[in-house]
Amino acid sequence: MNILIWKDSLMAKKLSFITIWFFTATIVLLLNVTYLTALKKGSSLSPSYNPFTFHANVSTNSLESTGKVLGTSVESGDARKMILKNFITRYQPTSPFTQHIDFIVDIADTYGIDFRLVPAIAMCESNMGSRMPTKDSFNAWGIAVYTGQQNGKKFNDWPHAIEWVTKYIKEKYYDRGITDLRDIGAIWAPPSVNKEYSWTRCVELFLQRMQ
Repeated sequence: MNILIWKDSLMAKKLSFITIWFFTATIVLLLNVTYLTALKKGSSLSPSYNPFTFHANVSTNSLESTGKVLGTSVESGDARKMILKNFITRYQPTSPFTQHIDFIVDIADTYGIDFRLVPAIAMCESNMGSRMPTKDSFNAWGIAVYTGQQNGKKFNDWPHAIEWVTKYIKEKYYDRGITDLRDIGAIWAPPSVNKEYSWTRCVELFLQRMQ
C-alpha cells in the first residue's frame, strides 16, 4: 500500500515538473519571437538618424589615414551616379550640381580621377555652389581665390567649370603622382596645413559620405 502511495506521489511530481517546464519554455519562445519580429522591422531598435550639418572648420584629434584618392572604378550599372545623386539630395538638394550629376561622373572617367573628388572639394569650398564670391563665376572650388581676395577664376557655365576643374586636378596633381589628400590640401589650401589639415579633413569627410 505504501509503495502505491509513493509511486502516485512520484508521478504527481513528474507531471508537475513537466507542466512547469512546458509553461516556461512557451513563455521564452514567445519572448524570442516578439524580439525577432521587432528586430526585423527595425522600428524601435534602430537609432534615429541625425542629419549631417556642414561646418567649414572640420576638425578631429588626429588624421588617422593618409587620405589617398584612388583612381576610378566603373561599378555595375554605374552606381556612382546614384551615389552622387543621393549625396547631393541629402546634403545640398538646392545645389546647381543636381543638374550635372551624369556629367560629373562621365568627365571624371574621361580624365581618370575619382568621381567623388570634384563634388567633395566643392562642398568644402562653397557648399557645392551655394556660397560663392559671385554667382556668375561658377567657381565652387575656390580656384584662384587667394587669401584676402574675394574674386577668383570665372567660368562660362557649370559644365565648363566642372570639366576645367577635373582636368586641372588630373594635370596638376594626378599626373605628378600627387594623390594623397594631405599633399593636395597643402597645395590647394596652404593655410589649412597650420590648422591641422582642416581642408584635407573636410574633403576626406565628404569622400567618405559618397562610399
